[in-house]
Amino acid sequence: SLRLGLIVGFVASVLQLGLGHYHAVQVAFTQPEKLAAIEGVFDTQRNCPALIFGIPDGDAEKIHAAVKIPGLLSLLAFGSLEAEVKGLKDFPKDEWPPLFLTFYPFHLMVVLGVYFILLTAVGILLLWRQKLYHNRIFLKLALWSIPLPFIANELGWISAEVGRQPWVVYRLLKTKDAVSVSVPAGQILFSIIMFVLIYTLLFAAWIYLLRRELQRGPEDGGPAEKEATA
Repeated sequence: SLRLGLIVGFVASVLQLGLGHYHAVQVAFTQPEKLAAIEGVFDTQRNCPALIFGIPDGDAEKIHAAVKIPGLLSLLAFGSLEAEVKGLKDFPKDEWPPLFLTFYPFHLMVVLGVYFILLTAVGILLLWRQKLYHNRIFLKLALWSIPLPFIANELGWISAEVGRQPWVVYRLLKTKDAVSVSVPAGQILFSIIMFVLIYTLLFAAWIYLLRRELQRGPEDGGPAEKEATA
């Protein structure tokens, strides 16, 4: 039900903040260049700020239109305002992760995470005030938000996988050296095509089932209908 979904969604979204922080700390210690790319840190510094908004420029090695909170990245990653956060310039440029696909997906994922907390919190408030099923704007917004958790998940995956480039095994094996010379390109292309087809069919089936259930509507009409007939 929508009621259960809102409660579970709110709790899960809040808990995700803690899980995300735990993973960010792990990245800070084990893959410092990924952290630097995610946060747009070019120069190694103490009291390192966390970036709220900015446009990274890898060629100029700077962040344009930056909005930052002083010291927050050092505090979150290492537990101290005086902790040193390594910048991208501390690493060879050919070992930098692709900046665009590491930086933007991560920050879009964070924006969606905050949106989920706000959306479910508003929904719970409307539920508590017994106005949830009367608020058409919220119901439409909740409906159109259904794909967003999947998008957020993919954005996080993109940032994580692109952010570890150029390594397949960190500091041991680069991606360019891990390409198999014994598997024909045709087989790889066939595998990719099959994956795309399978997931496209699954997505189409999901859209069909979702549309069918929406057209059918709730069995009892929800609390709003019960109140109207009482």
